[in-house]
Order: sequence, then structure tokens, then C-alpha cells
Amino acid sequence: MKKYSIFKLLILLSVVFVSCVKEETIVQNVFEAVDTNIIVSSEGNLDAKDGSVSYFGKNDSDIFYYENVNGAKVAGLIQSICFGIEDAYIILNDVSQIIVVDKYTFKKKAIVQTGLGLPRYMTIVGSKGYITNWGDGTDETDDYLAVLDLATNKIVESEKIAMANGVERILVKDNKLYVSHKGGYSSNNIVSVVDLSDANKITTITVKDNPDEMFFNNAGELVVLCQGKPLSYGSTPPYPALTNTLSSITFINTADNSINKELVFAENTRATLMDYDNGNIYYYKDDKVFTIKDDATKISTTNGITVGSIYGMSTKDNHLFTVSYSFTSLCKLKVINISDKTTEYTSAVGLGAAKIYFIE
Repeated sequence: MKKYSIFKLLILLSVVFVSCVKEETIVQNVFEAVDTNIIVSSEGNLDAKDGSVSYFGKNDSDIFYYENVNGAKVAGLIQSICFGIEDAYIILNDVSQIIVVDKYTFKKKAIVQTGLGLPRYMTIVGSKGYITNWGDGTDETDDYLAVLDLATNKIVESEKIAMANGVERILVKDNKLYVSHKGGYSSNNIVSVVDLSDANKITTITVKDNPDEMFFNNAGELVVLCQGKPLSYGSTPPYPALTNTLSSITFINTADNSINKELVFAENTRATLMDYDNGNIYYYKDDKVFTIKDDATKISTTNGITVGSIYGMSTKDNHLFTVSYSFTSLCKLKVINISDKTTEYTSAVGLGAAKIYFIE
């Protein structure tokens, strides 16, 4: 990572941002505890096209990282970032582009401008990137996976893979792609499995409505958060679902695509975020983050960490990282010690902060 003068930068940030968000005392050695660099991507406002990237590390921090490095904003809504060996790929949903940057400096290297249609997430397999695309968001029949040649940063149109409605997250294991179908502007209830030895061979697994976050646990299972389909909403931001179809955490056997276990939430209760670290599953519901083990037989509703209204979270080394929900003012990154539930670090980040990444 690039190294700014830590003292000058932190003094400037404390003057500009701390008074705006009324920060608590910062414990800076939290980054030594997790031994990593941290990237926060913020969507920004859709019409303003002011998505931003923030960097925090053991030696310095930079609130608007991409903008400061490149002298311009990304000019779009940042849906997600995919990290390769040397490069990172900033996926701009609203303008259907991907900005390719150096993974460690975030200096812009290229831009992918064709072959994408409302892109969402990307995973890398060898020399190719596979990107979920909604296509026309109102058309439930035109979703697809775009294939990016990482050497040329060009979409390979001949390798495009047609998909069912609402493609979202994408993971790879044993030369197979796993795609959750959250449903786009509507709803869906499947996870697709694409065998890369034959891209025309797509298997679907039926789960609860609106599958989103996924990870592979220590047992090798694919664990999927199914949020449930909202049926009615609250009237104020963040417009929570008041009623919904059943939500669950589903454990899938990747050897035969069977469901090993399904932990179902109570009726009209739903989790909307999930992460995994060292055998622990963390999920967010009702302004709290709860924890269960891989071998849990039911959902936990006790001993949650109160975090308020958040839009994104990640976990690492017994620390919980959250970003507050806000599209009207700067969001707040908060780092919480999971053992004693104390806040060890807070800082302002961009508008609509959503994703937290750990970069070695």
C-alpha cells in the first residue's frame, strides 16, 4: 500500500471528519490486532455517481483513497470490488463498467466499458473473471455471467453464460461456480452451479427466497443466507421489511448439491447480512449481530452485539467491522472487539458505505 504521512493525515482527518460524526476515542493498534489492511467501498448516491473507496492500514489511512490517488471520482455506484493477485476490479453497477486498478496503490490501469449490463459481483478463476449481470433489471430473462479476459481486460462475448433471474454473489470451488439468485428487482430462490468443464451444464439448488451472501465453511459446505422475500416495508429509511417469507441459513453439500441443514428464522424475522470467520457464522438482524457455530442446530437470538442500523459488515480475528447505514451524510466504520463487545476504532467513511475487505 502507498504510505502517506500518518501524522499529517490523521490530524487533517480528525479536523475535517471527527467533528462531523462525533467520533469516540480511536484505538489505533486495532489494525495490529487484525494484522491486515482494510478497504471500505461506498456506493454513493445513485444520481450523484459519487461512489468512493476508503483505505485503513497499520501505518496510515486515506478516507477517499481512489479519488486521492487518481485525481477523480470513480463516477459511478460501487457495487463491489474483486481482488486478484496484482489488480483489483471496481464494479460500477449503474454505469455498467469495471475500473481496473493496481491492488496495492489503487492507481487506475484500465476500464471495461462494453459487455456488461448492471454488473454485481465477480470472482476470478485462473486468467478469467466471471461477473454476475442483471442485464435489463426489469427483464427477468436476460441475466448472465460475463467473462473477462484478465490479460486484455476485455469481455469475451463468445463465452457469455445465460443465467436465471436475479444473479448476485458468485464463488468458485473445484472448478465450479456457485451463484446466488437474490432476484434482482423481483425475487428468486435458487443457487446455480456452473461446471466450468462444460459451461452449458448448469445445476440449480432450490433454497428459501432471496439467497444472497455465501461462503464455504471449514467443513467444505456452501453456506447461504436466504433473506426471505419482503412482503411489506417500513415507511422510513432503511425501510425494513415488516413482513416476509421465511429466512434461513442453509448448508449445502457441494459433492452432490444436497441440503445438509437449514436453520430457519422465526416468521417475519429476517437476517440481511452474514459473514464467517474461524468456524463462527455471524449474521445481522434487528440491529444486532449474532453468532452461531458451524454445528449449530438452531438460530441464536441471545447475546447479540448491538450495532444499530448498518449496511455492511465483515469479521476477522475476533473483531467485527461494521459500516452504518446512511445516504445523507458520511457513514461510520466501527471496529468492535467481539469478546467484550467494546468499540476499539471508529472513523468516517463514504456515503452509502457497504463493503469491507481485508487485503494482505
